Amino acid sequence: MKRFRAASIFALLSPIALAGCASDSTPPNLPCPQVAVLQQTQSLTSFLPGRSDVAAQITTAQITGVAGACILRPEKHALDVKFQAGFSATNGPANNGAPLNLPFFVAITQGDQILSKTDYTVALKFNGNMSTAQTTSKPITVELPDHHSSTRIQILVGFELTPDQLSYAATHPVGGP
Repeated sequence: MKRFRAASIFALLSPIALAGCASDSTPPNLPCPQVAVLQQTQSLTSFLPGRSDVAAQITTAQITGVAGACILRPEKHALDVKFQAGFSATNGPANNGAPLNLPFFVAITQGDQILSKTDYTVALKFNGNMSTAQTTSKPITVELPDHHSSTRIQILVGFELTPDQLSYAATHPVGGP
């Protein structure tokens, strides 16, 4: 299980559209942040290098959602936000059933500012003759201060996309999970 703290500032984030929230089991009085999938990076389509035709498609993958809880740690004056992300992928014609390793990130933001970003990889395997694969990430824990300002924090999950993949995703939206 990876663990990190919100600390450094990396860059500015453009306006965000969100899909999916977590922390349904969190007590209402905890200052928990919103955990969500960043809509612009919710889907990833990859092709063989230099091509973008259907026969060259390796996969179309989606982050299907996030789920977890916010846990108070009074001895540390902290909140642990523990969650997992769900993933689904198609076995494209150019993939031939090979396992996929897909890059994704978890960013801690406040407004338009990225406070911290960590990169991960999720592995998906196509069993037998299956055309789709699903998996859940390993548990991720983000430690935040036990302070009312933590409610202004957002924890965003998304695929790490190249500029070409981001452009493709914008012009070829995939239906929701």
